[in-house]
Amino acid sequence: MSISEFVAGLAVGLALALFVVFISQYASRLGAGLLRGLSFPFRLVLRLFGLGKKSAPNRASEMGPSAWAAAVSGHKTLLEGALGDDFEHEESFISRQGLIFKWMAVRVGFMRMPEEMTDSLAKDYAELADKFLGAQVPIASDPRALFEDVEGAVIARQFADSEHGLLYMLNETRKLMNANVRRLSIWLSAILSVVLIANIVLNAVGVVDAFGPLHGDLFGESTAGALNSLMFGAGSCILAALVMWALYYAEYAPYQRNTAREMANFLTRYCARLNDHYRTAIGRAKSVTVGEERDSKQLSAEARLWTLNINWLALRVFFIESYVRNVVFQITRNSSYYLLFVPAAFIAGLIALFSLAAVLGLFNPFATIIALGWVFPVLFILVGALYAFFLGNSMTALEEIDQGEWISFHTLKLNQVLGEVVGKYAEDVGYWKNRVGGGL
Repeated sequence: MSISEFVAGLAVGLALALFVVFISQYASRLGAGLLRGLSFPFRLVLRLFGLGKKSAPNRASEMGPSAWAAAVSGHKTLLEGALGDDFEHEESFISRQGLIFKWMAVRVGFMRMPEEMTDSLAKDYAELADKFLGAQVPIASDPRALFEDVEGAVIARQFADSEHGLLYMLNETRKLMNANVRRLSIWLSAILSVVLIANIVLNAVGVVDAFGPLHGDLFGESTAGALNSLMFGAGSCILAALVMWALYYAEYAPYQRNTAREMANFLTRYCARLNDHYRTAIGRAKSVTVGEERDSKQLSAEARLWTLNINWLALRVFFIESYVRNVVFQITRNSSYYLLFVPAAFIAGLIALFSLAAVLGLFNPFATIIALGWVFPVLFILVGALYAFFLGNSMTALEEIDQGEWISFHTLKLNQVLGEVVGKYAEDVGYWKNRVGGGL
């Protein structure tokens, strides 16, 4: 084979490898752009009739499958639209650190919820409770969006005034963890592909023989070539395994766990403060009939106020947990897509590269693999097993998100609390009825 053919083959291989990496990293953007292009005539007709809206910026590459539908329609996702854009306070207390992978830390001061449950705060909560409890249940939804996006948007709208920052933090956590899984699958797939390409191409064109440490004058041409290929194959596989190990254990695994732990810890602190307010509301509700207040209207207003607060705080915890369920589902679902489609894209790219090389007559990849003997295939399979192990364990960080760590809706025992409060009022009414009746 001539030098020009070798250079041409190497250039084609590098171009295809870069193309595969590009497709893997930007597939969602390309797919969204393609779908937007195909749907343009229909969107134009809708706009002419005043039924369409101008497109707004969206982060399709970060959002996962939900963004595809949003990109086609030219809007932000429903959840992004419901959350709004004012997150300067939240971003000032969030830090994202890391080189290849990122982890998110939430500093003290992020939570805007007051520490103490005051009368003024109770009135604010009662207004929010009246608004929520008297609102119509939204049953209409955008058919272009995925269900989890619809559900998340509904919760975000219903609790935008109370859980604005928390919902934003949970959504940012989801995007960051999904991005880490995507990067891990791309990096590990690229490393495995480079090892295979390097061993096949460089052996096929004679580069390993030409630059190998062993020469034919000592061992014979065939023996020296076999030993050079063996050392290169073993060295590249060992190096690939070490790099994979370093990427997974030095950055990816601890960063994912740190992010999940930050999420769980903040939920624990947030729900603990809600629980403090909840317990205060219970105590105040039970003490309405205690004291010197004799105005029945005032007593009724206070009873209504604190009962509304009890229900409102419990419902907030219920819907927070519903939103967390949504977030965990999306992390798992989107990550499973990355773990499936990114390796599939690399496999398709390798098949295309080797098929093109065989068609152009540059080299025969299958004959080269056979010529390498059994050592390299065995080592490569072991590296492939390590690759599968790392990808298979990429979601273990979700173990840090344990519902038992925070105050849950079921631990508030709303049914028991309301029974105690109503029972207390009934006891007081019965006491005074008997006392007045006895006096008469």
